[in-house]
Amino acid sequence: MSDVVKRTWYALSIADVLFLVLIAGIMPRAKNGMLDDPGLGWHLRNIDAMIAQGGWLSEDPFSGPRRGAPWRTNQWIGDLVLRFGEAWGGKEGIAVVVTLVLAFTFRLLYGMLRVDGVPWPAAAGWTVWAATATAMSWAARPNVASLLFIMLVARACVGFHEGRYSQRRMLWLMPLMMLWANTHGGFAAGLLTMVGAGVIELGIALLTSNAETRQAARSRVLVWAYLFPGCVLATCLNPYGWTLYTWVFKLLGNSYFLSLHTEWFSPDFKAPGGIRYELLMLAVPLLLAVSRRRPNLVELGLSLLWLHYALSSRRFVGLWVLVVVPMLARLCLDVPVLRDWASRVSLSEGLRQLLAGSSSRPRPFLWSVAIGVGLLGWARVTDDYAGHNPRKIPDRALGWLIEHRPGKTILHDYNWGGYVTWLGWPETLNWIDDRTEVQGREHIEEYFSLANAVPGSETILDERGVEIVCFRPKTPLISRLLDHPDWEMIYEDDVAVILERRISSEPAKP
Repeated sequence: MSDVVKRTWYALSIADVLFLVLIAGIMPRAKNGMLDDPGLGWHLRNIDAMIAQGGWLSEDPFSGPRRGAPWRTNQWIGDLVLRFGEAWGGKEGIAVVVTLVLAFTFRLLYGMLRVDGVPWPAAAGWTVWAATATAMSWAARPNVASLLFIMLVARACVGFHEGRYSQRRMLWLMPLMMLWANTHGGFAAGLLTMVGAGVIELGIALLTSNAETRQAARSRVLVWAYLFPGCVLATCLNPYGWTLYTWVFKLLGNSYFLSLHTEWFSPDFKAPGGIRYELLMLAVPLLLAVSRRRPNLVELGLSLLWLHYALSSRRFVGLWVLVVVPMLARLCLDVPVLRDWASRVSLSEGLRQLLAGSSSRPRPFLWSVAIGVGLLGWARVTDDYAGHNPRKIPDRALGWLIEHRPGKTILHDYNWGGYVTWLGWPETLNWIDDRTEVQGREHIEEYFSLANAVPGSETILDERGVEIVCFRPKTPLISRLLDHPDWEMIYEDDVAVILERRISSEPAKP
């Protein structure tokens, strides 16, 4: 046995080095941005509420005015991973588990590209580009798992079309979809991807003139005919059964709810970092034009399908990136200009072999696992690395409020409800958070009318028993209540002002 073979199980590979580089690039986001998602707090406390109740939740335990409204903890696996991170290492632990999920996803992408025959320098380059293009998805929420799942589902669809995935191998999509449905509501994206692949296969079976191609497509259509229903049934293996679909589409089917969150808006190409995914979008027609390789209809169709969704909502940009990058990397393998350039470059045989590397099988994960364990160990002993952007989450003000006024009825900024739940539940309940399907349109509209200090706001505050008001300094309600004799300021900094209702010293009337 050669020395190379003997060393493979413990040798540090390019994939391991890339894994470390990805961690180094993603982890700094923990200082400013990764932990600022408005929903992180209730994701963490979902697990605590489930433990307290002794089972799955069906009613909301977090919002005071909406307590008892319908609520589902269908993302319990994703929530459990985040809660483990918090229990293990606080904010640093949360950031580490999110970083590891992302880095693992991109390490798998690199391995897929290598199996496709992409030289490791190019595969590493495409992987880094894919990682940076998905940066807007680097948030501590179960959403990050959907990046991994969509990549695996799209890979299976393309591999099955090409004959690289057998019918038997495709069966693993069913347990994968079951896992996805219990991790994040984005599992609907996986089903949509399968529908897209199945429709393309059906089109080939009906419209192609080549008898052999037509027969092969028909065979694949028959597989999809039982595999897709099997995957749908697999997603029903969750705490809420088939009613999970009505819950998920309660949000996705409501245009008012979607209009409240910027993640459902079209991507802003002028925003910082927008150029990363804009260039990737521009690379699609360019490489299709200059490459001699013609992509198969499934990979092209799925890329266009998710491009449509990426252009309609920034939430889908990351999903599109993981679907399209394998196709673009393979297109680059047969670009005449690049081939001519490579043929003119004088390289030694050893250097050529180094650049080509071996793509016969994935490299072991030993060192990547060791790196991950080491990062978890670091999170255990570190408590001052991860943090919040105070312009998004005024953690100092909210921390002071929960510490000094626990259990009070607090009217606060819409985006701060999750953090109030994170720090204060179960003693302190939030007034509103980003779970629009829980809050309901009527309560949301009342909240905005209060924040904007419409006439009669003081009366509503009295009727609702609001004791504390906590908003940004220039919020209209703050400006009005500062001049009101029944309210006094108890906290102020650059990003938040806290007012408290004065306790009347007059004796009660008989």
